[in-house]
Amino acid sequence: MAFLTYNAHVTRAKNSNPVMCLSWTPGGRRLLTGNQEGEFTLWDGVNFSFELIMSAHDQSFRCMAWSHNQNYLLTSDSGGNIKYWSPSIAPVQSIDSHDGQPIHALSFSPADTKFVSCGDDATVRVWDWAGRREERVMEGHGWDVKCVQWHPRSSVICSGSKDNLVKLWDPRTGGCLSTLYGHKNTVTKVAWNDNGNWLLTASRDQLIKLYDIRAMKELCSLKGHHKEVTSISWHPIYETVFASGGMDGTLIYWNVGPKGSEEPAAKIPYAHDMAIWDMKWHPAGHMLATGSNDRQTKFWARNRP
Repeated sequence: MAFLTYNAHVTRAKNSNPVMCLSWTPGGRRLLTGNQEGEFTLWDGVNFSFELIMSAHDQSFRCMAWSHNQNYLLTSDSGGNIKYWSPSIAPVQSIDSHDGQPIHALSFSPADTKFVSCGDDATVRVWDWAGRREERVMEGHGWDVKCVQWHPRSSVICSGSKDNLVKLWDPRTGGCLSTLYGHKNTVTKVAWNDNGNWLLTASRDQLIKLYDIRAMKELCSLKGHHKEVTSISWHPIYETVFASGGMDGTLIYWNVGPKGSEEPAAKIPYAHDMAIWDMKWHPAGHMLATGSNDRQTKFWARNRP
């Protein structure tokens, strides 16, 4: 595939603030971003025009996650608040959790009946979606939990922490199934591949590791970043392709797997002036959106012929 090295458009909202997280709306017609002031910004994903800005949280955004059926959106902030939103971005409910500590990640279960959260209180928490209540608190990390993701098809949750560890959990019992010791610094992101077998982990140690969870085996350790890896995102169509962003604003594309390489497939050293906090592929896979501490949201596409 041709990698998206052409900067199709740069956006920056009025009264701009660092972009902490972003997500395409269902269908991919718009991009929703969350900033350090707790504001939503909505962008048209076709002509990249500004559509809407609204206050959403009292503190800085940390993450946002759509349900698999795309009927609801979850968001969290640095004050331990989780909010439910309708597809029209209307607030439904607000919940305080994690002892008021930052909540770094949210992820839905395969059937959307539950979701998981993680935070700087060193816990991973499982929630009942319909009942809007906490079901289970999973403790085992020794420090802030920076990332969490539910397996795309199974009852397995993966988390990464400031204690340098990656843990796999059974959400039904709250028990730790396994611990991965591959990183030497804070684990910043984890990402399941849709094939259900591969797991990516990214760290402050500048490495990205690919595991085959069937054999609990590290397949490769990817070196390309020269600063902390701050974001990763699998391609929605090409199973072996993913993108990563760094603290220094570097954007890298990778092609891994049996016929892939441990070397970057394409690299953009100064994609942003500062850390790339989040990135998401368009559902159709033809575009990548990145949000940065430099207050910009960028849309990346294939080079024009």
